[in-house]
Amino acid sequence: MKNKWKTAFFTLIIIILIVVIAIIGTFIGLVGSPSTSPNVKNDAPHVDSPIFMVQASKRHLSDMVNNELQKHQSGTLTYNVDFDKDVTLYGYLGLLGLDIPFNMSFSPVVKNGDIILKEKSVHLGRISLPEEEVLKFIKKGTELPDWVIIQPDKKQIYVNLTKMKLKDRFYLKAKKINLSENDIEFNVYQK
Repeated sequence: MKNKWKTAFFTLIIIILIVVIAIIGTFIGLVGSPSTSPNVKNDAPHVDSPIFMVQASKRHLSDMVNNELQKHQSGTLTYNVDFDKDVTLYGYLGLLGLDIPFNMSFSPVVKNGDIILKEKSVHLGRISLPEEEVLKFIKKGTELPDWVIIQPDKKQIYVNLTKMKLKDRFYLKAKKINLSENDIEFNVYQK
């Protein structure tokens, strides 16, 4: 019974990570491609140049992600994501009539347009769990898209944004994630 709850908990954490990235992708999909006008010359885009940039604040990104997460809450599990000094997933797990608090903290790093989420801490109640073991558990127990790579030996999750499909015509690169300066930027490229 204990392993089922562990598996469900860590599966949920990965799902939330995927939802965050999917929301960013959805936002980009809603913006769409620029329309053409008969009076405007439409040059082919440069492959190496972004077609536009998406900029967000921590508050707006938190609000957008949490609004989407509210749709997926269950009676036994409530959670939110907070972008402050780190990216923190926190909430309560209902187990045997108790609400047990949990949180998982990551430090985001941008490398070559991809995001590396360096795991800082994992807590279930007052218990601190070993980061490397939690990532091994997540890697074995969940099926992730090929662009999300769990690297337990490095205590990180590698999010390969350029492999994430956005309407088969676009791809995304993180430009900057500086949470202390409230500066979050992504570039959108056309394939």
